[in-house]
Amino acid sequence: MLPSLQIGGYVVEGLLGPGGVTETYLARLPEDSPKASGQLFALKRLRQDRIPEPAFAEVAQRFVAAGRRLADFHRPGFGRVLDVFADPSATFIVTEYVAGHDLARLLDMSRAEGQGRTGAEPGLAGLIGAEIARLLQIGHAAKPSLAHLGLSPQNVIVTDEGEVVLLDAGIASASRSLTEQSAERWWFVAPELVGAAFPGERQAVAADLYSLGALLYFLVAGQSPGQAAVAGSAGGPVVAPPDLPAVPPKLNAALRSLLSPRPEDRPESAAALVDRLSGGVDSVRKRQRRIAEGLRKAEKEAREAAARARETGVSPSIKVQPPADSMAEDALARAIPGLGRRRDRWRVWVSVAFAGMGVVAAIVSLALSVGPPRGAANPARVEAPTGDRGPATAPADREPSAAESDQEAPSRERLLLHLAGHLVAETVPPGATVWVDGVVKGTTFADIVVGAGSHRVVLTLPGHRRFRDIVDTGRGAIIRRNLVPVPPPARGSGFVRVECQTVGKFPILIDDEETGLLCPSLRIPAALGKHLIGIYLPGARRVVSVEITVEAGARAAMAKFSE
Repeated sequence: MLPSLQIGGYVVEGLLGPGGVTETYLARLPEDSPKASGQLFALKRLRQDRIPEPAFAEVAQRFVAAGRRLADFHRPGFGRVLDVFADPSATFIVTEYVAGHDLARLLDMSRAEGQGRTGAEPGLAGLIGAEIARLLQIGHAAKPSLAHLGLSPQNVIVTDEGEVVLLDAGIASASRSLTEQSAERWWFVAPELVGAAFPGERQAVAADLYSLGALLYFLVAGQSPGQAAVAGSAGGPVVAPPDLPAVPPKLNAALRSLLSPRPEDRPESAAALVDRLSGGVDSVRKRQRRIAEGLRKAEKEAREAAARARETGVSPSIKVQPPADSMAEDALARAIPGLGRRRDRWRVWVSVAFAGMGVVAAIVSLALSVGPPRGAANPARVEAPTGDRGPATAPADREPSAAESDQEAPSRERLLLHLAGHLVAETVPPGATVWVDGVVKGTTFADIVVGAGSHRVVLTLPGHRRFRDIVDTGRGAIIRRNLVPVPPPARGSGFVRVECQTVGKFPILIDDEETGLLCPSLRIPAALGKHLIGIYLPGARRVVSVEITVEAGARAAMAKFSE
């Protein structure tokens, strides 16, 4: 019998998204429950261990109130809250699980198309933006009004039918002013909300419009506007990202207006944006049809690119923007007053937590807690293509990247580059398992003594793509990585059950596609028919697979592994 985790009477299937003070799980009701129907839910749990004890009661109260407010808001296009639990031992919100692609996944597919773009096709992005604007207007016009105040790529879902669904409206903002947030969580938040209490109705509208602009920029540029603005910053305040050369003038004008640092310079309402962004597509049904067509096109071209890579053994050319590193955080801190203090406290916490790992770890942590000089080159770090999917037998790891010279590396990194045999791994989100030469060495943030030489490194985290590379630690090495979220499979009327001997280590793949789940998993949605189910073994650097047939009905098809 496989071990199962239950939270408040729900069986947890896997981790959908680790957050700061919350974590979201894929869940279902137990099979022996009288209400069991095979339906999947998203369970967002408040993590008491990540909140200062004096603040927890107020954070929990706001979290529960936001969940109940959304439970009373019944509008198409908003993820429905089905249950709210206020027990201090398990404070969580249960919502319907929406099948589809979030905007981060949509961007990832667009990059894999091989069309020379760094982001999604502007026309498709505009249609999605028009639908987000329409939904925001519905919330703003309600009595009482509902502002989202937490839009991000992960909580905007596009279904196969082209419907856009907003998740967690009002929930993220409930705890924002009372808890510490890492810098990357501010990239889509209006600057005036940093450190602020709940905004008034007009201020909330302006803040949502900024977030809409940030999401649109992310879709077409492949990075957040804050990251893009770093390149144009010469040490002064970051005020706006540069225009995008491949984007129509009307969309660039809309982005400039939405991303204005001054709330009063943004549009008056979301309603005025629907026509501006839709490109003349004047009805919801037509927009959804066009979005569905664009989504199918992106999926088809991404599959074709992956097939070519399998046939040729050469990874498709994918333009990947660098993750939000210390330089970007520094620029964001200049753009948003008060953020630097939050970031510094978070980094001090990291340094203290790992001080016991030895003098070297303390030195490295201190080095990482200091922001780089403005205008300095990015520190040496290991990168890999975002799309690291492989066939049944994973391709060989790529050759190591050329290391920066001592002259090119910022002074804060030079000390580490002379600590032979040390590997520092830092990820967003943190908590990824670090495999070195097939052996688990810890979780991120991690400072590991691995010995000088070339080492095969794999990072795994539930809900995210695996990262693989060969790292030369002859003079020390740093891996900094924004792990790419992967929504679990959510299509089809059948289910797959994956069993293995090791719990929570091996990533699961279906038809060579990463699911973001780790083995074992009791109930994964899948289309009817034959499927190739695999698990990736970091020690062997390969995927082992079995073919199964999924049939209609509540009984899941079994894929069992001896590993």
